[in-house]
Amino acid sequence: MRGVVTSSIGLLPKVLGAQIFSFVLVLIVAWGLSALFGLTARPPALVLAFGQGTVAVVLSRILGLSCGWLLAQFALPLLAWAGLIFDVPSWVFLAAFAVLVLVYSNTSKDQVPLYLSNRTTWAALSELLKQESPLDVQKGRRQFADLGSGLGGTIAYLAKHHPEWDFIGVENAPVPYAVCKLRLLGLNNAHVRFENIWDTDLSRFDVVYAFLSPAPMPRLIECAMRTMKPSSLLISNSFWAPDQPFDGEAGVNDRRKTRLFFKRITKG
Repeated sequence: MRGVVTSSIGLLPKVLGAQIFSFVLVLIVAWGLSALFGLTARPPALVLAFGQGTVAVVLSRILGLSCGWLLAQFALPLLAWAGLIFDVPSWVFLAAFAVLVLVYSNTSKDQVPLYLSNRTTWAALSELLKQESPLDVQKGRRQFADLGSGLGGTIAYLAKHHPEWDFIGVENAPVPYAVCKLRLLGLNNAHVRFENIWDTDLSRFDVVYAFLSPAPMPRLIECAMRTMKPSSLLISNSFWAPDQPFDGEAGVNDRRKTRLFFKRITKG
């Protein structure tokens, strides 16, 4: 399981805090070196931006931010420098901010970044579904939920390979939801809801899959144990609550060495 520092604060305060601290630290170091060596010329802005980005990456790694955020942290000061040098119109930054909000709108509140399951994981989940008990005619079609379905790749793949199942994606970030909606067009057994995962009734599902982050896992496991029906299955990609037992885990043969954690729901 990935070693990630969890916190009660969201990701955005960590991102901004790392950048502010890095900016101040780089300025102090630059001022100190100039005074020490008697330099009168200020360091080039590009050097300062590079230094700020590097320090921000180190701090962000300590705070447990994912690789995507590390890249963004390094690029942000350099993009700001480029904007000043090339006189980029202010509306470009506003548009970029708007896109980020639409894609990552649930990151700060729910601490659920946009993690995307890869094709190798899709295939592993497909094999797991083959091992689940067959359709019960009296109870109707079996139901699969993807909490935080992102761009919809997981349920689109599974829906094509398991027409006997119904697949529901749950997503409340506008851009991923729209992409997922388009991706599922033409698939009669796959749908996506614009809904917060904590508002989702888990009691109707036979399998619930999630690729979230460490922060919400204790709450999700508690909710699943309380509301999911007996013999249903909770699957979490990469993350689990450290104080909660799981029934099994499986490795996925991909580059990031994905681990899938399983919990079979029992009552009483």
